[in-house]
Amino acid sequence: MALRISSYFTLFPSSIGVTRVLKIGLRIILTGASVLLYFTLKNRFGQFKLNWKMALPMFFYLMYLLLGIISLLWSTGKGFTTLQLGMTIETMIFSYLFYQIIVIFEAAYGIKRSLYIRILARSVFWVGLAFIIGMFVNPDLFFRGTHGGEVQRLGGFIINPNELGMVAVLGASMSYIEVLNKQNKVYNYLVIISSVAVLLLSQSRSSLGAFVLVSGIYVLLMDNYFIKVSIIAGGVLVAPVVLNTIVFKQGDVEEVMSMTGRLPFWTDLITVAFPQRPILGYGFMRISPNSFDDKFDSVHAYAASMTHNTFVQVLINLGLVGMFIVILQMITTFYAITIERDKWLKYAAIFQIIPLMINSATEFGIFGETNYGIMFYQMVFLMFTFHAMRSKNNHQEFWELHLKNKSR
Repeated sequence: MALRISSYFTLFPSSIGVTRVLKIGLRIILTGASVLLYFTLKNRFGQFKLNWKMALPMFFYLMYLLLGIISLLWSTGKGFTTLQLGMTIETMIFSYLFYQIIVIFEAAYGIKRSLYIRILARSVFWVGLAFIIGMFVNPDLFFRGTHGGEVQRLGGFIINPNELGMVAVLGASMSYIEVLNKQNKVYNYLVIISSVAVLLLSQSRSSLGAFVLVSGIYVLLMDNYFIKVSIIAGGVLVAPVVLNTIVFKQGDVEEVMSMTGRLPFWTDLITVAFPQRPILGYGFMRISPNSFDDKFDSVHAYAASMTHNTFVQVLINLGLVGMFIVILQMITTFYAITIERDKWLKYAAIFQIIPLMINSATEFGIFGETNYGIMFYQMVFLMFTFHAMRSKNNHQEFWELHLKNKSR
């Protein structure tokens, strides 16, 4: 998982060609490794089968991808649409195999809690640690200067600092669940500390808001009232500093109110671009009406190739039809979370959905151009799509078979 997250990094900003080869190559290698591991486990633990819990989230997501494939017929940039479709479908294949591997492991070894929570927490820790070390070794590469160079944000051009902040929140939130589940391991606290450090250094407003919401839920779920009061008091004390340094950078309130220019950009997209193709849009991940240009030139804001809002992105690139499918997909996902009986699995989904939704309102998002958010959202609805069941043997027979295979 740590390698998969790293496969979205721009490790060589000065060389686009090398970066693309590394990104595509690493993703293909990881997906291939997942295929091999999946079939290895299937052969080893053959008496397990997947039982579908709720197929609707998967069905509507596949409908969304199918519409994207069909949109090649009218896309204003068939090459770009094909590239984005290929990467999104590949991510779906990886996520599907990766989560099946986790489910088989859980069933085979009788694990009662989700391994995915622990895996994601540890993976984010290693990614965050790499950035913390990198900022000392090569600050010019790992920091990005904004506001005339006055504000330095961790992430550099390797990763959008807002995306790095979201990843950090996901790591911290997964460790929160581990601690709530009485998994008071040292690494959980290390994950939380390193994730908070990366979040603050990334200077991401949206991710900070997500972290506050997730932390608030975590505090409410805690049993120790003394710790609850201490955390709340500490949050109140540091709030003025955080607001001054991260939210209102250099006291620029107008920048915050316009969402760094996003509001006028969205207004132009909806009032100018959307009415031209309201039903089916411009093609998967396309927002420009011009086949020779990848960017939409906003009259009142800036030119960009993506909307900085995943829901506006769907509306422009797949129209009302695409938006309807996406809404149904999200409704069924939220319904699956609601009816889930495993509270830890439910907490894991909620703690992931919060940063993903907030990030989706201001960045690439879960239905945007290829990014980690897509993969994490796919993992969320896959949690409630299937689980492993023993097809033949009882528990004792399974362990006899397992020990026999192990001895071999």
